[in-house]
Amino acid sequence: MRISVPETLEGVTADWLSEALGPRFPGVTIGHAEPVDVIHGACTKVRLSVRGDNPALPPTMLMKAGFEPHSPAMRRMHVNEYHAYRDLMPTVGLNVPDCLCAAMDEDGRALVILEDLCLRGVRFLSLQQPIGFDLARGFLAGLAKLHARWWNAPELDSDFAWVPDTGETALEHYFNLLLTPDLFETYATSPRGAAMPRMLLDPPRIRAAHAAMREAHKGQARVVNHGDMHLGNLYVDADGTPGFLDAQPRLGAWSIDVSYFLIAGLDLIDRRRWQGALLAHYLDCLKAEGIAPPSFDEAWAALRRDVVWGLLIWMLNGSHFQTEANNTAAATRFAMAMIDLDTFGALGV
Repeated sequence: MRISVPETLEGVTADWLSEALGPRFPGVTIGHAEPVDVIHGACTKVRLSVRGDNPALPPTMLMKAGFEPHSPAMRRMHVNEYHAYRDLMPTVGLNVPDCLCAAMDEDGRALVILEDLCLRGVRFLSLQQPIGFDLARGFLAGLAKLHARWWNAPELDSDFAWVPDTGETALEHYFNLLLTPDLFETYATSPRGAAMPRMLLDPPRIRAAHAAMREAHKGQARVVNHGDMHLGNLYVDADGTPGFLDAQPRLGAWSIDVSYFLIAGLDLIDRRRWQGALLAHYLDCLKAEGIAPPSFDEAWAALRRDVVWGLLIWMLNGSHFQTEANNTAAATRFAMAMIDLDTFGALGV
């Protein structure tokens, strides 16, 4: 919906919420609204306590908005998430939060208001607590369902013009850091950089690897990717059903999601033991969705190449987006996968 989007938390008033929630709860008047929990990061997450005159109105809800100092530079991310919750995830049949409002104004500010998952007792996952084999299988089944929905679909470029690709322009923030020596050095000397093999702290080689990955993708099926399949964006319902949060959709090869999820989500030792079996499971799930999947050898080659995607993101992810502990945990997993799978060698750089 088009509505004036507040620039600060103080702008989230009862009157504004009455208008924002009106399409979902027709005629609702919010009599009381207050923040009960605020988490700062890539966006601002606000748990709101609300009271109104519609009996279907939940007592609390979660708003994701751009109230941070860096938010003006992140508007494309907020708009992408607005579309993800409004236009994409509800059409796939995955377990996702109910979106109560997705709003964007004429200036490109966007926010979403979601159900408060705590009201149904979900378990949120964490980058610092890698998951086991069976749960990884469940998430890969969901990922295959998402990928199959628009597998090489002819309408990808027309219907999903709002979805960024995997090129340097779409990753401008990361490439600005990668290609600015003084800025890159601050990351290379941070805890995550200190935990990496020195051979990986090589901006020209990383850039060449990214370009080679993009070239290899021309021979692969294109899909709408979740785009940020790390454990902090995933949850499990009380009955064990995997749940998906905070997609940042991206057009590109299916393998960027699969590689990213397996490496970010599994303990190093488990990833080495299980990556082949889990990749085979993903391919079987594609087949069950009616897709003729690539061969295992083709998929394995793609998995090896695409490790550089996650390395680039987590090597240069801001500590105001994720804690340095989370950044270090993820960056180290990708660094070791780069070595284990000889990603530079697979990409010929």
